[in-house]
Amino acid sequence: MLDDETFKLKFDTISLPFEGEYAVWHKISDGHFGNELHYHDHYEIFFSLSGNMLYTIEAEQYQLDVGSMLIITPYEFHQLNEQMDGHAERIGLRFDAQLLESLSTSECNLMQCFDTKSPNFKHSLQLTEVQKRELYYLLQGLLNEQENNKYGKKLAEESMLTQFFVLLNRVSIENAEIKMDDDPQMQLVRQVLDYMELHYADQISLEDLERKFYVSRYKITQYFTRIVGYPPYRYLLQIRLQNAQRMLKKGESPQQVAVLCGFSDYSNFYRRFKTIYGCSPKNYYQQHLTNG
Repeated sequence: MLDDETFKLKFDTISLPFEGEYAVWHKISDGHFGNELHYHDHYEIFFSLSGNMLYTIEAEQYQLDVGSMLIITPYEFHQLNEQMDGHAERIGLRFDAQLLESLSTSECNLMQCFDTKSPNFKHSLQLTEVQKRELYYLLQGLLNEQENNKYGKKLAEESMLTQFFVLLNRVSIENAEIKMDDDPQMQLVRQVLDYMELHYADQISLEDLERKFYVSRYKITQYFTRIVGYPPYRYLLQIRLQNAQRMLKKGESPQQVAVLCGFSDYSNFYRRFKTIYGCSPKNYYQQHLTNG
């Protein structure tokens, strides 16, 4: 089976401030390393201040240059794979859908560029030099407001956030005409990912994928690992745990969640869940039941 081996998955614990609408961060890393595959329950804008970085979102890899901008939506698996010149500097913005809704108007829907169902949606946006400077100064301004409590802080934040999202949507509209051709290996991996998303509750094996897609299990594993960064069994387990977390939050019982998410027995589900989230499925369920 695809889930017979163990691994470590990092759930992103960097979250929005309590009752906060957004959080800005600025990171500088040295050394040839990336970070663990992870996800979070809010949106994130990733703006690269240095080049030669390789970043993965779901099954797609992006080579980041200075001024590259990525859009990451909730529950998408992503990671910084490698800092190829040993230095990575980036600034980012985290926020939830409520912020976008509060800043939008009936004539201007700021959620537009984050709609993954739109054929025009893109994780990576191509920016002009002017757009890079404008977006950077807005992010830097938000970072300064976050770290201080000056007069008019709330109003200044809303103004800069509105400008930022308006500009981002304009960039997205301009980028809609840019088309990228997929290679056959990428198309295969996306098909496998889609299949896993729909059938994660089933017992999926490499043999099943081989029969389904008429490609050898060895090539599927090779292509999948190269593009996604992890072999199929690890990614399938991630999908199952992600859905388990969401079901427990909604009030489904741990025993039922284990079945619905494709775990062969509860002890296996218990062990996997506790390793990732630091508590048992029952405790996680009870915490959210109490909070709800």
